[in-house]
Amino acid sequence: MRRVMAFTTTRAEFGLLKPILRRIEVSSSLDLVLVVAGDHVSPCKGETIKEIIPEGFRTVVLRRCFPESDLPVAIAKYVASACAEIASAIDYLAPDILLVLGDRHELLAAATAAVIARIPIAHIAGGESTEGVIDEQVRHALTKMAHLHFTSTFEYARRIRQMGEEAWRIHVVGAPGVENILLGELMTPEEIVERFGIDVAGPTLLVTYHPETLTVDHNLTEQVNALISALREFRDFQQIITYPGTEVGFQKIISAWEAYAAEFPNVKLYKSLGSRGYLGVMKHAAAVVGNSSSGIIEAPSFKVPTINIGDRQKGRIRAESVIDVPCRKEDILAALRRALYDEQFRRQVRQVKNPYDPHGDGNVSGRVVSVLESVPLDRRLLEKKLDFPSPKEVACYGS
Repeated sequence: MRRVMAFTTTRAEFGLLKPILRRIEVSSSLDLVLVVAGDHVSPCKGETIKEIIPEGFRTVVLRRCFPESDLPVAIAKYVASACAEIASAIDYLAPDILLVLGDRHELLAAATAAVIARIPIAHIAGGESTEGVIDEQVRHALTKMAHLHFTSTFEYARRIRQMGEEAWRIHVVGAPGVENILLGELMTPEEIVERFGIDVAGPTLLVTYHPETLTVDHNLTEQVNALISALREFRDFQQIITYPGTEVGFQKIISAWEAYAAEFPNVKLYKSLGSRGYLGVMKHAAAVVGNSSSGIIEAPSFKVPTINIGDRQKGRIRAESVIDVPCRKEDILAALRRALYDEQFRRQVRQVKNPYDPHGDGNVSGRVVSVLESVPLDRRLLEKKLDFPSPKEVACYGS
């Protein structure tokens, strides 16, 4: 029995991991243990551990493992302490594989501890690009540390191959968020009303804005104020706003949202809707607004338009339902009007295909678990070597 240690720190990441965790749990050859830290145990981010415990996974909670503030030094210290905590968890649990998803800075802590302990790392969602945030560097660092790569598109697999990763380590599985949608992992409108007091039958905007962590600090306040100035012009829409991720400057965004929500009754601010709640609101939203990856990856499956603001998601493959705009009031206003009122564009959105479902079946968890069950856990897996492809291979990779 192979023990898979999965690591999660955010609501969004856990929601994406959940179908994979379920599939691991029922595997006859895999044993799952979930290690939880970060936003899940942070009082200011809603302590979403409360949403994980009822799922019934065998869980180890690192209860003191979250940053004390949004300052760079606090987050760097948090990553350092997380490395120590995860090293202890690895020593106690003795996993055969570490499973991580995405590009959060905490994942460097988990990967560092695993590399030193000679535990192979399986990384989901490598090869992507988000040029406006430090996640870009974190993601590619994780790629070079990881031993197995599960990508959401063939293009992202090609990028990892071009980084010198051996072809046999790379598996195109699709995006976990798409599988969640196909599995119906979302709240019904009735549940959403009961749990959050949100009536999605009315015209709704779903808004999430994260810091662009490569932007000079003082620009962050200007950015969120530009977004708020544009949103003020859509008072007929219920505006559902969720907290940003735990990154440098996130508290400035929260403060701006709190002041905005206090001023207008149509604005509702939530620390977390949970994965099911968030997707449930998204399904019925008139548009997704902000710079969350969910607007790029999940929204196209619902045929919901996305106004993607700024450079945070720059470099990601996107569907034609995504409107990219700089963070300026007039540009955001124009994009909102197009997304909400341009019938030709809305017809186009209803026909869009999601590029994050490359196989057309959404069976992400099945592909991931098949590899975890069958890959030889031997010296070859741990001994990484550079193996750059020929131009011919790059040209046809994934075709």
